[in-house]
Amino acid sequence: MKLPEAHRAQQESWDRIADGWSEWVHHNDARKWVLDPAHLAMLGDISGKRVLDAGCGEGRFARMMADRGSLVTAIDLSSKMIEIASGIESAEPRGIDYREMDMADLSPLSDDSFDLAIAYVSLVDVPEYERAIAEIARVMRNGGRFTFSIVHPCFAPPGSTWEPRLAGRIPVRNKDKLFKKIDNYFPASEVRFRMWPTAPAETVNFHRPLCDYAHACRDAGLLIRDIVEPTPSEEVARERDYLREHFRAPFFIIFDCLKAGA
Repeated sequence: MKLPEAHRAQQESWDRIADGWSEWVHHNDARKWVLDPAHLAMLGDISGKRVLDAGCGEGRFARMMADRGSLVTAIDLSSKMIEIASGIESAEPRGIDYREMDMADLSPLSDDSFDLAIAYVSLVDVPEYERAIAEIARVMRNGGRFTFSIVHPCFAPPGSTWEPRLAGRIPVRNKDKLFKKIDNYFPASEVRFRMWPTAPAETVNFHRPLCDYAHACRDAGLLIRDIVEPTPSEEVARERDYLREHFRAPFFIIFDCLKAGA
């Protein structure tokens, strides 16, 4: 698989952090208690549906969908991520078809192949996101759905931070967070960071205004039919006070799109 330079750099960085990521992501409470329930609720009954998981990572969400009866093809640019996911599939078979593939080049997949496509916080990692969305739309059947989540660009642009109530303290509890400082919404920009402090390589994400994603969906013939900004349940928020920040400034946003007929 010959990749453009920017895509190859992404592949190499995710390969380097794949082992640590596969541990880290299972302990990420924001995904587990905030994003997962909202994503699954939006999908509804997916039993028997042909599903493409675009940017599947180590396969965590692909397994959730397979456990709900869907027929999942899961792709990722990182060969190491696919290796980890395939190892789990071998040990605990669910019928998931894992493939190393660039989301912006789905040429091995036929037109109109899927009832549903998912991109779970993966488009933020893709340099050619417009091409990726167009390719995903191509492989979906008419009337099929594309559901994707991203880091909320309105509330988590580059440099956004929670201002502590007490200067010099890192605010963890909700009451210790005075307000969130937000700036730099425009223009779109590349963001480099380490996923966790000791991660062996930098991760590159792309901050983009909401209109960029909306326009890419429009150009690909996708109609946005719903948007959800997920929050934890009250029960979860009572037990995990630090997640109350999602009520004040949502960290994720989910789009539910429909592929229009010819």
